[in-house]
Amino acid sequence: MGTLVVENVVAGYGSGPNILKGLSLTVESGKAYCIIGPNGAGKSTLIKVIAGLLKPREGKIFFKGEDITPLRADQVLQRGLCYVPSDRSLFPDMTVKENLRMGGFVMRDTRKVDERIDELFAQFPILKEKSSQMAKTLSGGQQQLAAIARAMVLKPEMIMLDEPSLGLSPKVVQQIFGTITTLRDQGLTILLVEQNARKGLQIADMGVVLDLGTNSFEAPACDVLNDPRIQELYLGKRHQAVAAEECK
Repeated sequence: MGTLVVENVVAGYGSGPNILKGLSLTVESGKAYCIIGPNGAGKSTLIKVIAGLLKPREGKIFFKGEDITPLRADQVLQRGLCYVPSDRSLFPDMTVKENLRMGGFVMRDTRKVDERIDELFAQFPILKEKSSQMAKTLSGGQQQLAAIARAMVLKPEMIMLDEPSLGLSPKVVQQIFGTITTLRDQGLTILLVEQNARKGLQIADMGVVLDLGTNSFEAPACDVLNDPRIQELYLGKRHQAVAAEECK
């Protein structure tokens, strides 16, 4: 069984229609998965269901063999599965270090939290440099790094990132994806939802295409990147030759 198994999940918001319609997905330990698809396909909804923020109407979710479907979001977090939302959700009037401390709110030993933050500051020097600044004073890229670092305080086994490149300049996007690549290379299991399909697939092991609330196509990331249908729908024809070259 993979690290994460989603079985026939149906989900929606309030009394609204189903967004996810019997979606199933297996995420293997230590691999990076990039989920792409059109707006409204259910990409962010899937992440929220897995994180315990939205309860499915049908289906089950297993993490390391345990049924986590009924768990609250904080209980899912304690199992080693962290979520970085697209809006980053930093506390704007708290310092960078205080925001990172919030990432360890489920840990009872505050000394261990501070030790972990020191390790993250060594990994992200810019955050150490900005540690006493209010989060709202950070650039968009720095805020995204802080959100990722906050999720890493608990040393999760799996991290889910929802649109990490949203609203960032191309140069900063490159830096953020470099950080995600480093996490992948360190053995962290990654589930990435990304509108920038080309960038997301370049750093992933597997690509998953969602459409109309279900998994319509899944394959090794390079195969997805080079599939003519995917290039036409999500990459644009001008990227075809480039994509093929980058997957060699």
